[in-house]
Formats: sequence, C-alpha cells, structure tokens
Amino acid sequence: MPSRWARLDATAYVGVEEVRIVCRGEEVTHPRERFGGKRIRYQHYLSELARKPQAVRQVAPELVAELGEPYGRLWQLLVDTYGPQDGARVLARILGAVNQQGAEVVRKALGTALETGSPTPLGLMLSPVREVPPPCRVPPALMGYRVEMARAADYDALLVGGRHE
Repeated sequence: MPSRWARLDATAYVGVEEVRIVCRGEEVTHPRERFGGKRIRYQHYLSELARKPQAVRQVAPELVAELGEPYGRLWQLLVDTYGPQDGARVLARILGAVNQQGAEVVRKALGTALETGSPTPLGLMLSPVREVPPPCRVPPALMGYRVEMARAADYDALLVGGRHE
C-alpha cells in the first residue's frame, strides 16, 4: 500500500487473481502472489526513499525496473558517473522531485535531459524551492529591543579566558 496510508484503516479485497486495497476513497490493485510469496512495490515508498539514499542504493535495481524508462538509463548513467553511493544520492533527490512535481513531469524532464545531454530541465526541477517565511508580527512592547547576533570570534575570548572587544 502507499506509505501515505500508514496508520490509517484500509480494507483489502482479496480475490483469486488480484488484491484490491481501499483507503479513504483511493484504491490500489495488485496481482495476487503465491502463498507465502511477497512483492514490494517501491513506487509506494518514494517519499521515504527520497530521504534515504542508502535505501535507494540497496533497492535501485528493483526500483528502476518498476519505474521503467528512462530511470534504467538514468541509474546506469549515475553509477557510471558518480558510483553507486553518490548516484543513489542523486536518484533520491529525483525521487523527491517526483513527490513534489509528479511522476509524468519528472519522466518527461528526465527523457529530455537524457536525449539532449542537457541537464537543464532536470537541474531546474532539482533546485531547492525556497519558501519565503511569512512576515513576523512583533508586539509593540518589543519593538524597541534590538537583538544582536554573536560572531564566532566572540567565543574565542571564552576559550582563552580573556575579554573580547
């Protein structure tokens, strides 16, 4: 089941050939496995994998096979270029983009980047989105106070036992 269903009540309808799981109006259907068998759908765990590059490296062959192309070509390129450890870090960031942008948007950007050799669409997608925090309302009674920031050099005096000016 998708990881976003964790700790929610879900209903499983087990048929002869497939299993349908329903939770809050959403449903997923998978072919039924043999008795004692199991199959993990890594697509359901993309948000967790996006935060855990080591896990991405461990399941990369199954994950890219499940995601299909262009992820297979991408993984091979990442391993050839950066090695499996750093390649998994990059792939984890791409999985984060899948969660934010959607699977089709990322698939198209990857396809374009791999075909043209230009990382521009992919780079734009992976650049961190910086949210501007809302303005902080300061109560009038506190408006007259000035908060100063310490500098690293201020702590040098503490280390040597002297006074810093």
